[in-house]
Amino acid sequence: MSRSITGTLPESPEVLIGKLEKAAKKHDIHFEGDNSHGFAKGKGFLVKYQITGDQCTLTVTKKPFIVPWGVVEKALAKIF
Repeated sequence: MSRSITGTLPESPEVLIGKLEKAAKKHDIHFEGDNSHGFAKGKGFLVKYQITGDQCTLTVTKKPFIVPWGVVEKALAKIF
């Protein structure tokens, strides 16, 4: 089962992708993508993203069993 959330980006896609790449490297997470779509994979999670204009949809397609969806959804909501 997967869950998605859509929101307005607080910064330009270029700036956010740069920050994501830096954070992923720091936390040993594989990140692959560009200013329109991509994914982050690591620590039991797989999160895909799709950017259209100033809107971004994040979809969690895999998560550790012990992490409740409520915790995941709260963390995603903080991004927007």
